[in-house]
Amino acid sequence: MSLWRSTIFRLLMIYALVFAGSVLGLVWVNYCSSANYTATQADYNINWQFQYFAALPRDLMLEQIDARIRTTIHRPVNYYGVFAPDGQYLKGDIAVRPAVVEPNGDGVWFRPQLTSLKIERPQYMRTKATRLADGDVLVIARDVDEMTRLRDYMLGGIAWSGAIALLGGLGFGVLCSAVQLRRIKEMRRLANLIAQGNLNTRLPERGGDELAWLSQIVNHMLDEISRLMNEVKSACDGIAHDLRTPLIHIRSLLARIEPTALRDADAQRVQLAAQETDEVLKRFAAILRISEIEALHRRAEFSDTDMCALCQQIGELYAPVAAARSVELKLDLQPVLHVRADYPLMYEALVNIVDNAIKFAPEDGTVVIAVSQCVEGPRITVRDDGPGIRREEKLAVLQRFYRSERTRDTPGSGLGLSVVQAVARLHDFRLALEDANPGTCVALDCWPERRGL
Repeated sequence: MSLWRSTIFRLLMIYALVFAGSVLGLVWVNYCSSANYTATQADYNINWQFQYFAALPRDLMLEQIDARIRTTIHRPVNYYGVFAPDGQYLKGDIAVRPAVVEPNGDGVWFRPQLTSLKIERPQYMRTKATRLADGDVLVIARDVDEMTRLRDYMLGGIAWSGAIALLGGLGFGVLCSAVQLRRIKEMRRLANLIAQGNLNTRLPERGGDELAWLSQIVNHMLDEISRLMNEVKSACDGIAHDLRTPLIHIRSLLARIEPTALRDADAQRVQLAAQETDEVLKRFAAILRISEIEALHRRAEFSDTDMCALCQQIGELYAPVAAARSVELKLDLQPVLHVRADYPLMYEALVNIVDNAIKFAPEDGTVVIAVSQCVEGPRITVRDDGPGIRREEKLAVLQRFYRSERTRDTPGSGLGLSVVQAVARLHDFRLALEDANPGTCVALDCWPERRGL
């Protein structure tokens, strides 16, 4: 899981987009309001001057305009132009009557042409025109650069403030998201441990937020599951343990019957009953053995184990068994590093794997026991060329008493791989069932399994 794909970060990005849109909207509203205020104030000032000049005689008005132009020391604020009804220039520092400005109309944003190139023309000008009593047209353009610059500074301040707040919020949000994501990764790691069968693991409940509430719910559910599983397991183990005693008595009684004292048919039935009783006792023994392995929570018996020597010993043990079934047993053993393991348990697990491989291999088939050194540690594979395991059954065959439809007629209890799985979980090794095309390849990675975060 990455930060960019987390729901927290997506919500943060949505918040950032909403915040950025809000800031842009705020800037736009302030821009429109300030532009409208600037235009209103400029028009008000221009209208006041229109009233003043319109009240003067024509000659005095021209003198007043000329005087104002000549007495301006610094950059002027107002620019004037008087034009005849036909548009001819009469007086002022506006050289050409603006065609876009209608007399007695609304003010417009327009920069008129000035009479002298030495006069610096403002960037923003509000221009209006009025028709005088004698038909002449008076045009006044007002410099609003100062107000516009003030407006730009204000808008820039708002924009920068919004950007700083947005970046600060994003940084803080990313930090919070990273903290939450670490908690989720920790919960995922613990959930993987629980999925591997360690039902004593519990999710952290710190924080008092939604994740803590979810952890409390999951932990309560795990408590109930553990309780129910322990009750069922205890009941099954108790049944297996209690039934072994009467079954052993039955087997003893059957063994005391002399076959010579019975008819041939009866003797055959007694022998068959004894064999079935032995099979049931083996199943009960396997169930109790799995429970015993799963109950081991300490590794005091672990020692440095040579997997190559262990497989060599098992190969020598099962060579006669394979030969009796017309199966060729091959060994491909490479020198490997020692691993920390319980030797008797690993021996028991590999015996179950090899026994299954020989059992399901066809006549004149081949079983290969291989040991190789990987980067992480030794890898043991047992490959046969039997009927194989369907993809949808690869997890099911690790469960107790499961028998595939392809091998249901083959003798067995369906507990061998369950024992192997229990041993692998105790060592934290990885057990995998792979296709050998044809047949099955059982792989046992003899190093602590790294569960994804």
